Amino acid sequence: MKLKAFFCIACLFLLFGCDDDDKPEIVICPPVGSYVFTFAVDYTTNDFLGGYVIDLPQETDFLKFACTYKSPGDFGSVSWYDETTETELFSGTIIWMGKGKRTFPEEIDSPSSFIKRDTKTAMPEFVLLQHDEYGTNYENIDYEAIWKPLEYLQNVSWLQSSSPAYLYLYRPSVGLGDPKDWYWLVFLEY
Repeated sequence: MKLKAFFCIACLFLLFGCDDDDKPEIVICPPVGSYVFTFAVDYTTNDFLGGYVIDLPQETDFLKFACTYKSPGDFGSVSWYDETTETELFSGTIIWMGKGKRTFPEEIDSPSSFIKRDTKTAMPEFVLLQHDEYGTNYENIDYEAIWKPLEYLQNVSWLQSSSPAYLYLYRPSVGLGDPKDWYWLVFLEY
């Protein structure tokens, strides 16, 4: 709790103590509860695609991920949520031989919305989230390449190398799906 108070005070200082209005910091310091930073990273290029923040209605010790998954016989879907607070964290459609889309949140903040620091943050401990039967090779994930576009973001500066980072590969196209449509989601609870 002391760390959260320190982080919120630091956020306020950054927000109101800076003259750089070109790139406002995207940070939410709720008076009660926790929040989840979510970042999207392209599957084939590892480019940072943007991110968003979800407020949890109450403080939690850790996220308890749960998934609602409908297999794409033709049209399917996936939703990830925190089971403890019943808060939706991500939803999207999955289309066999087509391309689905993210349905929650409707929009995410662009990469240019995030302030970068001069100091990088050490890579956290990744926890892989899985749900389906379509066998992407999860044995050879390059976690360092996924983390690289995020390591200088102000929004991850509070992480420790022992902090969990939950990783999910969203594949809106399956069957003869195009990996260029896919992206990683990195969930970080604060």
